[in-house]
Amino acid sequence: MNRTEKILTLIDRLGVASVRQLHEILRLGTYRNTCRVINKLSPYLHEVRSREKIVYLNKDGRELIASVNEIKKSMLFDHMLLTNDAYIYFNCPHDWRREYAFESSTDAGYGFAIQVKGLTTATTKKLVADAMFSRNGYIYLIEIDNTRHMADNIKKVKRYKEMWTDIQKKSNMQPFLYFITLSESRKRKLQTACKGMRAEVLTFDEIR
Repeated sequence: MNRTEKILTLIDRLGVASVRQLHEILRLGTYRNTCRVINKLSPYLHEVRSREKIVYLNKDGRELIASVNEIKKSMLFDHMLLTNDAYIYFNCPHDWRREYAFESSTDAGYGFAIQVKGLTTATTKKLVADAMFSRNGYIYLIEIDNTRHMADNIKKVKRYKEMWTDIQKKSNMQPFLYFITLSESRKRKLQTACKGMRAEVLTFDEIR
């Protein structure tokens, strides 16, 4: 795999990335040199200019590395860029996955005297972590809190608690939850919600 393919594969893994983030990850020397390298890849990239230059793969870029992950411009870009900051903070884990889903099913049992033959009832629970990676026997689950209502955060923490044992069994690793949030006040509320779990709450300022 040549350098062009390696960089495009990285962008594909992240979904979208700012040039600043690519500079931190790729370590191509000066920031100016990183900009030069990324500019040479323009035939394979969509570009968006916001507070900083953001890139993601276009059709030619996806075809070059045989990717099926089509990214469309959306309001989620800010969330994805913050997820990238977490990726950098955790030293670019090799098995980093975005939008990682867990699902478990539990037989509901029968609470009635009459059973319907052949009918199986089950309770299915599903949870999607914003990102996941593993290291040293732990599976780290990452939640990025930038626009979510706090009530929804609390519900998601509750779902993690409900599925904690299932996550451990299916991954054969000890789960550890990281919440990364906007402010100290939100941090305190999340710390309270996460009591009793292997978890840590950080602010974005703390990981940059």
